[in-house]
Amino acid sequence: MITNEKQYRSARAAIERFRVEVAALTAANDGVHPLLRKAQTAGLESQVAELVAEVSEYEDLQSGRVQDFEADGLRDLPDILIRARIARGMSQRDLGAFIGVAEQQIQRYEAERYRSASLERLSEIAEALDITVRERAQLRTHPPAADSAESPWAFPVSEMFKRGYFDDFVGTAAQARKQAGELIPSFFRHAAYDWSQNAHHRRSIRAGANVQQAALAAWEARISILADRRPPVGSFDRDIVTAEWLQGLVSLSPRDDGPVAAADYLRASGVALIVEPHLPGTLLDGAALRTPSGVFVVALSLRHDRLDNFWFTLLHEVAHLALHVGTDRYRAIFDETETPDGSQIEDEADLFAQEALIPADKWKTCVSRFTRTEKAVLVDAAKLGVHAAIIAGRIRREASDYTLLRNLVGAGEVRRNFP
Repeated sequence: MITNEKQYRSARAAIERFRVEVAALTAANDGVHPLLRKAQTAGLESQVAELVAEVSEYEDLQSGRVQDFEADGLRDLPDILIRARIARGMSQRDLGAFIGVAEQQIQRYEAERYRSASLERLSEIAEALDITVRERAQLRTHPPAADSAESPWAFPVSEMFKRGYFDDFVGTAAQARKQAGELIPSFFRHAAYDWSQNAHHRRSIRAGANVQQAALAAWEARISILADRRPPVGSFDRDIVTAEWLQGLVSLSPRDDGPVAAADYLRASGVALIVEPHLPGTLLDGAALRTPSGVFVVALSLRHDRLDNFWFTLLHEVAHLALHVGTDRYRAIFDETETPDGSQIEDEADLFAQEALIPADKWKTCVSRFTRTEKAVLVDAAKLGVHAAIIAGRIRREASDYTLLRNLVGAGEVRRNFP
């Protein structure tokens, strides 16, 4: 079984290598007996078939389409845990961070199929992956109750401790894990968040894999706490989001401190911009939400430290605030913006962001959309009054080729604005 990206890439390379060898053997004319040649070819083709099956399984798990894992007995539990981790979109490093052990320990566990793991550790990992195991294992699609100590391991306690989520706790990470049954409910009470099933139905989640619901709950609660600590002056009125207002926001993009200026611009309009890295198992780019105290928030994880991603995600979340959040239907919307969705609200937000950054009539006049050269992008950016990364990002997105214009997308230019 393929368990990580390194093995996946190696398997893909081996498939191509074996196929080349098969083609070479088939075309060879070196006097080898046909039966021997056939046996050599069959051996290589068998290896290709096995690798193709493993690669296909890994890709299916990564896609998020798989939620059920059949087992013939308890001996299948190790493979279920590995498959569930991949289906959650969690790397071995993510799972290690989630339960407070080194990535290398997870690698050892999986390499030996958890033979050295205790029953307590197996239970802890199953909770971290948020699966229910009966006659079969199934990914849970609703978060555990935040006001209960029933499943403290379902939350990434070690990572939450590391990031300072537990404000009044002065112990170690190990002590935090032992006291998770008290710390987790207290944390959610501080955020004043209701993570009941009914409340969950007022959330929309756009992500490429099966999101770990407890980690998502913790991240949203943290966003709420940070927004309430430093709320914007005044309240947000969606009527303020006019063409002129959007132009004012986008016009900040060429500035060296454009992301910080954008945060100030939003604050002046009643919106808190919160930067908080995503937690393991979530793979979020951003979110739009309204806290229980009524603060409207754009939250960004900066998972991709690029200016093109920052500006598109920012405008995408602004679209959700202007069009969707705060209505009776949605209280929070979470996004992994590079994942195709097809839902009406995500299509609306994508189009909104695209038009706000570069209106269609102006995009038609851009020479760079055809030439795709750095010089043309810089000329068009100056003409439109936007950062070159915005144009480069749109070209890459429309071409579905993210190798283009790498020098213009502002890699490494966002996080330095938010130390």
